[in-house]
Amino acid sequence: MKRSPDKEQMKLAMSQSTTSGALVGTAVDARGFGRAKFIFSFGTPLATVSSAKINSSSVGIWAATGSRSSVVGAGTYVSIPNAYLSAMSSGVLSQQLAVLDIAIPADSHFLVISGTVDSSSIPLQAVVELYEPVVAAVTLTPTNTVIVN
Repeated sequence: MKRSPDKEQMKLAMSQSTTSGALVGTAVDARGFGRAKFIFSFGTPLATVSSAKINSSSVGIWAATGSRSSVVGAGTYVSIPNAYLSAMSSGVLSQQLAVLDIAIPADSHFLVISGTVDSSSIPLQAVVELYEPVVAAVTLTPTNTVIVN
């Protein structure tokens, strides 16, 4: 496969939430891309919350697998190994950005944020930048014509 770096997409990965406990991510269609950069925003510019924290491996990225993994909301989601935010201790989570850059599994079309945060006091949201488009290799024979834009 050949990669072309000249295309990217930004998508909402998680709407703003202030709920403590389980995060509710939006399934992101990552078809056609090789990498995903999740950008998490914690808190507001003026907020400081001493009790907010993320435990080690408690917020990560999951990928849809199985025969229905190309249908949003279908298939089984499994965690992507090592695709977790690092632990953030109490008092440092507010007014922070965190970035998680991962390779998109070749057999998965949809990605979702999953995990828990220990605070209901700060807003949390995330976007994802999809980049490194994957271009399928084309084999030409004398009878084939391919026009590439």
